[in-house]
Amino acid sequence: MNSQIYFDLASSSLTVLMLGIGAYQDIKRREVDDWVWFIAVPAAALNVYRLATDTLPIGPVEWGAELALLSAMAIGFYYAGLFGGADAKALVAVGAALPSPMLPFHSQIILLGLTVFDNGVVLAVLYSALFTVRNLLMAAFSDGYLGRYSQARFKTKFGLMLSAYKTNVGEYLKSSYKLFLAEIPQTDPNGRVHFEPLFKVHLAFDDDIEAGLAKLVEQGSVTRDQEIWVSPGLPLVTFMFLGLILTYFLGDVVFRVVSLFA
Repeated sequence: MNSQIYFDLASSSLTVLMLGIGAYQDIKRREVDDWVWFIAVPAAALNVYRLATDTLPIGPVEWGAELALLSAMAIGFYYAGLFGGADAKALVAVGAALPSPMLPFHSQIILLGLTVFDNGVVLAVLYSALFTVRNLLMAAFSDGYLGRYSQARFKTKFGLMLSAYKTNVGEYLKSSYKLFLAEIPQTDPNGRVHFEPLFKVHLAFDDDIEAGLAKLVEQGSVTRDQEIWVSPGLPLVTFMFLGLILTYFLGDVVFRVVSLFA
């Protein structure tokens, strides 16, 4: 029995290490080295051994179903533009390393990889909501916060405040590796530059838009202190790491919320 606890702790520790390194790289540069995901290999090998010795908490069918589900989600979200490559690899790696709830983590559902994803999404949504709260407070207590959108239609204001925040062109260019433009520059026939809001879900950073804005700055058509609205690129691997840690305290948060109404 003690050996099974050690096996659980070994798989859990390797997964925490993998996602911890991935989260650090994700925050620093929104990219994760591929070697990070190979940390899941020894954990997966240990799980195969436990499966062969009939000591893994779930059977091959359940584990296969989990890997198939997580892989399908990873590939689907990637090609839908909702996941980056690292996010997709992280989800599959977690399914391989932690096929079922293991010490010290737990879940109300048998698929721990899905719990990690669920918790990560909840945390990402809460993080995004902070920008909306911040915008509402700034708009309420700071005159002219909406700038050129002060007289815009309600849905334009709502869209910006829901998904973006205001900064300046210089700050955007300095941190463009982790920011999306929520508005893009347009040049009219007279050479004057104006900005139009851009509302869409995107994960891949558009280097062409950034290069175009940088060129306008070099030409003097746009100044570095000019206001611009941007959306943060969510570090999803970081949220998966925090979602894994959250399972230690709450298990599957989505399950808990649904249970309140069912």
